[in-house]
Amino acid sequence: MAEMILPGTYIDVRPEGLIAPGQITVGNIGVIGTAAKGPIGVPQLLGSMQDALQTFYAYDSWIDPSTLKKRDNELTLTRALELAFNFGGNIVYAVRVADTTTAAKAVSATYVVPAATGGMTSATLTAKSEGTWANDGLGVNVAAAQQDAYVRNQDVSPGADTVGGTALPLGRTPKQSARNRVTHHNDASGTTQTLTVIPSGVPGAGAAVFAGGTVTLGDFVAQSDKVYVSYAVDATNAKTVTLQLDRAQETYTVVDGTDLVAQINDPQTGSAWATAAAGTKPDDLPAVTAQPPNSPPVFAAFKGGTNGEIAADYQAGLDALLNQQAHIIVAAGQDDSFGNRLDADVQKASTDAIKRDRIAVVGSRLMQQNQLETSFDQIIGHNLDSDRVIFVAPGMKTTDVPTGTEVTLPGAYTAAAFAGLLSSLPPQASPTNKTLAVDDLETHFDAAHLTLLVENRVLALEQKQGFHVVRGITTTTGGAFAQITTRRIVDYAKYGVRSAADPYIGLLNNERVRSALAATLRSFLAGMVQDEMLESYDVSVTATRAEEIRGIVNVTMTLRPVFSIDFIQVTMFLQ
Repeated sequence: MAEMILPGTYIDVRPEGLIAPGQITVGNIGVIGTAAKGPIGVPQLLGSMQDALQTFYAYDSWIDPSTLKKRDNELTLTRALELAFNFGGNIVYAVRVADTTTAAKAVSATYVVPAATGGMTSATLTAKSEGTWANDGLGVNVAAAQQDAYVRNQDVSPGADTVGGTALPLGRTPKQSARNRVTHHNDASGTTQTLTVIPSGVPGAGAAVFAGGTVTLGDFVAQSDKVYVSYAVDATNAKTVTLQLDRAQETYTVVDGTDLVAQINDPQTGSAWATAAAGTKPDDLPAVTAQPPNSPPVFAAFKGGTNGEIAADYQAGLDALLNQQAHIIVAAGQDDSFGNRLDADVQKASTDAIKRDRIAVVGSRLMQQNQLETSFDQIIGHNLDSDRVIFVAPGMKTTDVPTGTEVTLPGAYTAAAFAGLLSSLPPQASPTNKTLAVDDLETHFDAAHLTLLVENRVLALEQKQGFHVVRGITTTTGGAFAQITTRRIVDYAKYGVRSAADPYIGLLNNERVRSALAATLRSFLAGMVQDEMLESYDVSVTATRAEEIRGIVNVTMTLRPVFSIDFIQVTMFLQ
């Protein structure tokens, strides 16, 4: 409050009545799975399938060409992301998981760059992330340089006091160029001086000259000073190293292995795909890549990358997602046997301590076509019972992008497609009877089987003028949250109430501020009524004197959510 000294009008603005909740959503998807590329255990925010491919690379073929049967331990993440995006997802937090401890752990591919001197190496290149992506698509070509090389910021500090006229070795032979630079950092004064480069002769104060394989300064250089040089090298003494990933290329014109390492590792202009380390002879030029005459450039492949998919640590992926704004969780490729682990994770995330209210979607395992009834019994015999877990069946047919053939995926991937659909729906819109436009289903259940699936809390798909969700249900055996919409509406309300209430933390705990808080909450809940999420609501904001002293406010709400139509009963009177 303004301190009143002189007579006048003083205004104290109290804006609590203008506080409104921020933007709220319960439609962000979180997906964990195995991939051929990308950081392990680090959530990546994706907005499209193009982002997914750039970050995690393509998935492998569903059919193993060596056995013509389903591949064991297929890569799951990018395939699930493709389905999630195709069916409506637009904001996805994805986490790559892998084995990082055993002999089958994920390993980065490498390429050893041979030196021009036989039997030696100029540098070793290592793919920036573990996986087979570099084996499949990353290659290296070394060719004669078509332009001069340029060495940047080579440290030639003598490390001892030197008088003017002392020649400092470069290890290379520069050519005369207007781009040649010499900088001298004076440690005593803290200043950096760019010296004038003269073409020849004896340099005076503030000047330098390149001659042969040395640079000579006209100034005194103290032991603690630093001298950096940048200079051109004739193309005849350089090589061009090209990295290629699919159709994209990175090109580096280098004078030796040390220069290649520096350029690859440069934090501003270096490689997006690889890091580099010195070889056994880093002061030698890389050897030119052998190739047939009149042929396109030959790219030698990186080797040794592995994905670590066999014993991938899915729990680590769930832990990484715990504090992300993800609301619909999918463990890519995992069936209902993983459902209870997912339930434990989403229940933990939905506590008041974490405040990330979310649900999980799992799917059925691949059905045995010669034992359909046994497979069906396994589906309805699941042990899931949670208002935060959805169990989807059956599997689906789709086109396998690597081979272009139709394949049958288990319900574990239908779960990803359904997650995309659910994320596109507002909380109050039930997935019941919504179309999931898959190519086909793994199997077509008849009415009797569909009835048993629904009775056993399975979100089933049926063929009915396309493919539709029979009922949008969770796996809970009873209670208020059997309908998915109820769970999502209440979660939306919880997010909104937190968003509306948080700005009041730290304000006065008095009747005026509590009334403003109540008004903010009523405004938010009235919006939910307008959007047809709630039929009605009651809210009260109170505090006893003891609670005021302790800084506690009690908010009590009664919400009456809407329910979707699952059945229509028609009574006809004929006259």
